[in-house]
Amino acid sequence: MDALPLETLRKTLEIYKGLVEVSCLINSITDYHTLLREILNVAQRVIQTEAASLFLLDEDSADLRLAIATRADGGFDEPDITVPKGKGIVGWVMERNESLLIPDAYKDERFYAAADKKTGFITRSILCAPLRSGGKNIGVLQVLNPLGKTAFEFTDLECFSAYADLTATAIDKLRSLEIQREQDRVQRDLAIAADIQCVLLSGAIPATLCGVRFTAHSSPAAEVGGDFYGVFCQGEDVIDFVMGDVSGKGIPAALLMTRSYSALPFVFAATDGPAAALSEWNAKFQPAMIRGMFITAIAGRLIPSQRLLRLANAGHCQPLLVPANGEAREIECPSSLPVGIAPGIQYEEICLTLEPGDRFILFTDGLSESQAKESEPMFDSQLIQVASGLHTDPSELMNRILRAAMLHREGATAHDDLSILVGGFE
Repeated sequence: MDALPLETLRKTLEIYKGLVEVSCLINSITDYHTLLREILNVAQRVIQTEAASLFLLDEDSADLRLAIATRADGGFDEPDITVPKGKGIVGWVMERNESLLIPDAYKDERFYAAADKKTGFITRSILCAPLRSGGKNIGVLQVLNPLGKTAFEFTDLECFSAYADLTATAIDKLRSLEIQREQDRVQRDLAIAADIQCVLLSGAIPATLCGVRFTAHSSPAAEVGGDFYGVFCQGEDVIDFVMGDVSGKGIPAALLMTRSYSALPFVFAATDGPAAALSEWNAKFQPAMIRGMFITAIAGRLIPSQRLLRLANAGHCQPLLVPANGEAREIECPSSLPVGIAPGIQYEEICLTLEPGDRFILFTDGLSESQAKESEPMFDSQLIQVASGLHTDPSELMNRILRAAMLHREGATAHDDLSILVGGFE
């Protein structure tokens, strides 16, 4: 076997030193953009080329996007260049998962000259290799125009292909790390949001209420949720309250919940009852609603001196009344559209006179739709049956309902936020 020329051996050694260098980069660099720059630096220095570029797959369009390219002055560019699927040298390499050596770019019909026209660079010879990791191609790495010779050689291609394999591993690892960082950040944000919601709802019921008692429970299906409740004193003889459910779950619902809830004390203070409060609330928030979101809600006003309960319903679950004799029933409250659906919604009220020991129950559909995998939801008839019975304390009634919901789910995870507000006169 003929011995390889000394210069070829030297070049091969330099390239394999570059491979070792990339292996070190995989374990030392933790910033994605820094890694891309170093990959091109090593490729350009070791293989001795005028330029290097890295294309990444756009998974939505299947096109290749030029993520980063070197400049003649040693810097980097991130030009807005996209190569359509299957087009050009990089498209051919991507689709066939084969490395390619092009001695003369402009004599190859696969060459996509649009990039040269856009950048002013003149491509002579190309080495191009797929970036394959985890069983799939994630992009293409290429170097252009060897220094000191007119075209690349087969030895260059062989070593460059190995270099591309290490590059793909490095990129895939950093992408995974970035995803994990983002997930960690989201989890931290969710934990903070959950704490904020907990603090918000923990102060939603005033410690002292003249002649009235309330108790509440809320458990989100995810880390944060869109259910809320609140009780607002408007002087000694007017107590307003609300139970609401923002459409959807998670962060979007939690953000709308927090924003909406913060406006409620002012809305109630500026209106003369629950129906007017819901209309005003809708007028404020409907123009700003996005992506079809809305809020179902029950609003109420208690007047202790008259033992009067006023209610208005914005597309929410009908409340229940548990009289002192324990025979629970649904309160038939006229229901209109949820808040945020349309402008100019007008709501109707009903008025009830409560006796000592009477309790009313507001809840979200996380209770009425509570179910195990193979069971039916807790329909109104079941809720009425659960709520019926003699109860001396709102907390006792609340606990009875929560236990029944848990038993009905048979240990299954709740699929929706669940909130309950129980109130009544002393």
